[in-house]
Amino acid sequence: MNETYDLARFFKALGDETRLHLVALLARQEPGNALCVGRLADELETTASNVSQHLRVLKDLGLVRGQRRGYHIHYFLDQDRLAAYRDLVRELLGAELFGDPSGERVSAMCRDETCGCTHPGEKQDPRECTPEQIRECHGEEAKEHPCESGDRRCSHARA
Repeated sequence: MNETYDLARFFKALGDETRLHLVALLARQEPGNALCVGRLADELETTASNVSQHLRVLKDLGLVRGQRRGYHIHYFLDQDRLAAYRDLVRELLGAELFGDPSGERVSAMCRDETCGCTHPGEKQDPRECTPEQIRECHGEEAKEHPCESGDRRCSHARA
């Protein structure tokens, strides 16, 4: 499985406005509830044929599943597949871009928790930090990065 290819297909599918509305509508459904093509078409103010074509793309991704109920097929999001795409986004694009699932900011500027930096990035050298990043991490009064000033809390100062 080529993860980059899968992720590109996912974003391409959600790049269509109707499909994005369709996924958002299905995401708002209570667990165990599902909607048929006719109801989805009414909600999206489009034709059943149009909804069916968009559902086919989403089913090919594994994002939407159908369940026959009498004469109709009712559709719902596959929560496990959605979680897999979410994890893939974080894995390939980095938690820094989409945030840490715990709700905490990722601390990676100096790659050392002892520094106290809180903005995302992969800075190896404190000289790479912008003045805005230094102020954000170390306070408005900070004129230079603590690593450069010899602050003992930062591991770079010990190197």
